[in-house]
Amino acid sequence: MKTSTIVAATVGTLAVATVGYAIYFDQKRRSDPEFRRKLKKEKKRAMKQMKEEEKKKTTKTAQTVEEALAGIKEEDFPTSMEEREKFCMEQLSTGEALFTSGPDNYDMAAICFYKALKVYPAPAELVMVYQKTIPQEVFTLVMGMLSMDVHKKQEKYYTVFPPKEMNVKVDELPEGLTADGQKVVRRGLIATKDFAVGETIYSESPIISSLEPSMEGGEFCHYCLKQIVEEESKIRCGTCSKVVFCSTACESSAMTEFHAVLCTKDSEDASSPERGLYDYTKETNNKYPEMIAKFLIRMVHEETVNSGEEYNLFDHIERLRFLEVRPSAAEEKEIELLKTALGSKIPGIEEFINEERYLTLKGKLLYNAYGVSTSLDASRSVEPSPEQYRSVHDAPVVGAGFYRVSSYMSHSCDPNTKIAYHDHHNSLSVVATKAVKAGDELHVGFIDQKNGTLSTEERRQELFQHYRFKCMCPVCETD
Repeated sequence: MKTSTIVAATVGTLAVATVGYAIYFDQKRRSDPEFRRKLKKEKKRAMKQMKEEEKKKTTKTAQTVEEALAGIKEEDFPTSMEEREKFCMEQLSTGEALFTSGPDNYDMAAICFYKALKVYPAPAELVMVYQKTIPQEVFTLVMGMLSMDVHKKQEKYYTVFPPKEMNVKVDELPEGLTADGQKVVRRGLIATKDFAVGETIYSESPIISSLEPSMEGGEFCHYCLKQIVEEESKIRCGTCSKVVFCSTACESSAMTEFHAVLCTKDSEDASSPERGLYDYTKETNNKYPEMIAKFLIRMVHEETVNSGEEYNLFDHIERLRFLEVRPSAAEEKEIELLKTALGSKIPGIEEFINEERYLTLKGKLLYNAYGVSTSLDASRSVEPSPEQYRSVHDAPVVGAGFYRVSSYMSHSCDPNTKIAYHDHHNSLSVVATKAVKAGDELHVGFIDQKNGTLSTEERRQELFQHYRFKCMCPVCETD
């Protein structure tokens, strides 16, 4: 008999037997209660066993991830751009060779891919590449390492920030209950030592700052916002006539951090990428689009030089409160201007600046920026900006600054600190206006109370209109 015939006959016999058993099984299931109970019990046992196996697998994966992370130190990673690029390619190549050689090497392959991810300038893009090109088991391990690393980094953040020498810490504070009785907490800035009235608690330089657009190119430094008293002391940009600097140090810092990208180069073409954003700020007197552009350029610059800092600019600002900004025609135009101004110089920035990210950045500026007062003339008249910033208006505001630590200060209508610009540039100092004890929360005024003439209702109305909260400070509660 032919082999094919034997195979066919065998398959036929098996098929008949299978059908017969299926009929018998169905009959027993329908007519025999004991059989049904037994079947149900076996099903539960199988489900339990499957869950236990899955749990063991998950536990083993988590243990593998934790052990892998424990063996990876920050000093293992190079710092220069050239070394990082070489290191990344070596890790990718080694990882591919390891997973190709079989499942026994998946753990080591995942470590290589994770290390490559740590030095790659656009990690989100590399994750998408991994998802398409490496085995699922390896990808799961890599994402597990990334998730655990991010979690540990987040937990550690407030243990190292702010630096101890600033004499403050960020702590969680109660802020009432929700409608269903859940506790509401917020983060506030707490003093870590005692201060007498008039003492400076700390000083801080901004992440970014900008002059009011109406004052650019005049008598204030484009970088530090300091007033330039003597005409001969002004240092003009070497490629444009739009901005001035108070020193070669400020000019160099500005060119390195953002101005080389945003410089208009005295272009007569109104449609040139840089001119569009510059002209918009001049026409509207809105500086926040330019500040966002500066922030994005600084962020890219920071990633390029890799200073070795554990937390980057985004790590610092992602935790800050922000106002919800609803998209309008103005924001749409600002996004397009940013994409045009930066697109040809920063690869991938057009995809990065989506509507949600831009509105969030703008909302963080609107909630956290401080008005900077560096003018030597207390009676100076400055064209008011339509943008809001924290300021008591006891001196003319010439611009705004965005600060890492001071953004955590909360408002009070009777604050225990004030903001000062002792050196007449954009570095602010927080000065005690009352005796401050270690453990006290630091408050500052967000609005001009017009020498105490505003009523509680007027103060609350202004604060809610601009910052979306009802003031519950002791003064408002007493009134």
